[in-house]
Amino acid sequence: MADFASFPDLANFASFKEAFHCTMQHEDPHLSGVVTTDAGGRTRFGIAQKFHPDLAESFFTGNLEDALALAEEMEERDYWRPMRLGEIASQSVASKLFDMGVNMGIHQAGHLAQRAANALLQSAGLPHLEEDGVIGSATIAALNSADPKHLHEMLCQLSAEFYRHVAANNPAQAVNLAGWLKRAAA
Repeated sequence: MADFASFPDLANFASFKEAFHCTMQHEDPHLSGVVTTDAGGRTRFGIAQKFHPDLAESFFTGNLEDALALAEEMEERDYWRPMRLGEIASQSVASKLFDMGVNMGIHQAGHLAQRAANALLQSAGLPHLEEDGVIGSATIAALNSADPKHLHEMLCQLSAEFYRHVAANNPAQAVNLAGWLKRAAA
């Protein structure tokens, strides 16, 4: 029989549902199911056709509730879990990283998370993380040991820098910069 006293209290860790709600404020704040088209192709509820080419046509054209439920399932499976965000103690940090992962990809979000942790933890004399974009146990520990307010601010700053870089290197994406910077600041 398992000793449940040895398991962490999950109530003290970030919630996917709350992070999903925050990301939807950027993707489709009224949950209208509107389909947009950009460099990622058709996108609905943060799910871009380019990155999910096997997605059924009905996701983009079908029932609102079904599409939202599928988007939520996919984002938990493809972004939240691989980034191990349920192991993050700060909801604001986990929500920010989740939003970054949905918008810029989990590898880029992981890389920026490691860069932020390194910047904040360097002054504390803690070990330097390898910035490989993979959120593993060392990254989780570093993120959880950083001051959440400062970490969130650093993630906002690094996101803005990333978006500016994308727009500068791909002028066709410059049209998205104002929205990306608003998202980065959140």
